Amino acid sequence: MTVTWADIQEWRSDYVNEAQQTIEDALRTAREIVDDLEYAANDIRSEGQGPDQMRQQLSEIQDRLDSRINELTEYALATAELHGYVSRVVAKRESAWEVAAEIGAEIYESGRVLADLPSGPEYPAVLGKYEEIRRSISDATAIATEAEETVGSRYKALADGQYSMSEGRHSASAGLADDADPSWSPEEVSVWWALLSESEREALINKDPEKYGNLDGIDMASRAKANDLVLNGRIDAAGNRIPGTSLIEKTRNEFEQVDKEVQAMHDAGLLVSPLLGQRHVALRNRLADLRALEKSLGEDSELRLVTLEPGELGENVRAAIAIGDVDNAQHVTTLVPGMTTSCRRSTDLNLGYARNLIDAAENAGDAEKGSVAAVAWMGYEAPPDPSIEDVSVAFPGKAQAGAEKLNGFLTGIHSWRSERGMDVHQSVITHSYGSTTGGFAMRDIGEGVVDDFVYTGSPGSAVQSVGTLGVDPEHTWVSAIPLHDDVQGMGPDGTFGRDPKELEGIGHLSGDATGGDGYNSDPNAGKYANHSAYFYKAKAGQHNYSLEDIGQVIAGKKERQ
Repeated sequence: MTVTWADIQEWRSDYVNEAQQTIEDALRTAREIVDDLEYAANDIRSEGQGPDQMRQQLSEIQDRLDSRINELTEYALATAELHGYVSRVVAKRESAWEVAAEIGAEIYESGRVLADLPSGPEYPAVLGKYEEIRRSISDATAIATEAEETVGSRYKALADGQYSMSEGRHSASAGLADDADPSWSPEEVSVWWALLSESEREALINKDPEKYGNLDGIDMASRAKANDLVLNGRIDAAGNRIPGTSLIEKTRNEFEQVDKEVQAMHDAGLLVSPLLGQRHVALRNRLADLRALEKSLGEDSELRLVTLEPGELGENVRAAIAIGDVDNAQHVTTLVPGMTTSCRRSTDLNLGYARNLIDAAENAGDAEKGSVAAVAWMGYEAPPDPSIEDVSVAFPGKAQAGAEKLNGFLTGIHSWRSERGMDVHQSVITHSYGSTTGGFAMRDIGEGVVDDFVYTGSPGSAVQSVGTLGVDPEHTWVSAIPLHDDVQGMGPDGTFGRDPKELEGIGHLSGDATGGDGYNSDPNAGKYANHSAYFYKAKAGQHNYSLEDIGQVIAGKKERQ
């Protein structure tokens, strides 16, 4: 069945939320009943025909409840998957209507778009918006059709009595899947994780920390616990690290072995093969990435490693470090840096910027102290400095790949908080190539996941209109320093999107960072000298108004002028 544009006009995610909550409440009650019956059966200690019959009857009741619990679990997971689909459909639908209103286009029930395109210099921008309306409509109906096919088939199997799951009351997690399915959305993961007991979660983390340290949809405290085991090594029953199990130790041993091979070839006057040379450099960089993380985490007990992906050898280690309690903070902000980002080069720098964002939210935004958590998100393969060997910064490919990871990360924060009935004001602060990454992520984000979105020093917004972003247009922002930040608008409009400071309807934050400690006011300085000044802490007695405005956005206090 192909879903049409007319079909999705009444889709609402709050309806799905209500159904999901009802199902989960019923599932929790059913699991409690099974536990009670298990205790009751175990309490029948007498022997004889009567007690045996009672045990048999209780066992039969439990078997029937097992079946019902399995069905309720599938209903809960399917409905969570549906919620993810619906939130994306709604965001795409609203984007189409918002951009249509911007250019005076009409959308018919069929999904056909009619617009008067102007001639002259306005034509390219309006044409771009027109194409984004059509793309949003196409995306919305495609996502809705996929939802009907995937979730619809799950509901049908349940209705027809065709669904079955092997897990029962004697499985590792009674009535629930014993492990997260790789196909699950963050919304499904959150439902499943919330239904597990603490001991069940702990067992999964210890069993597969590499998986659970990066699983979108679970709490960040659990992710950090898993990543600690990966980075620093497993822990035995006595609480001691098990030698040979840490990623740092494994990488160091591998690097030292290859280093010996390279040194032996040098000593023998032999040329090092390109393959061995590349492996040597790749292992050295990976070890440097991991040591940088180890150093920063060891220096501040407040930090939590919430993403750790070594990637393929030759890629940078991808990581995200949280400052504060992401699972409970009133405001959570994620900093997305740009070109040349790597753990070995940028961990301390990005943590410093993240701390400055928290300070700005508390001081300029009047956020209550301790109510803001920040994530330095280095979770994508950012392009290096341009060279003959690598010109990827000139293309949006790495931004698009990173956008998918960022989308999942942000959705996971939102879905876990929603699963617990907790609101969170979530903002995303993007910089340089990371702003294009963020823009692509917002094109496909679900409704209500991100509350405020900020571009800084952006080569391109990834869109032609703010309406295309899955964020309320009134809560999209840009800060643009006028002196020595020539990265702004550098990317071609057709691939990187328009310069965000030129987008109609975007909120303009201050670009005055002259009071920042490190701001370069020399008119003869390099054209990128102030590219990162948005995040500089102010000098004593002065102001970095750009940072202060961003802080107000993070605190949910910034209003349009």
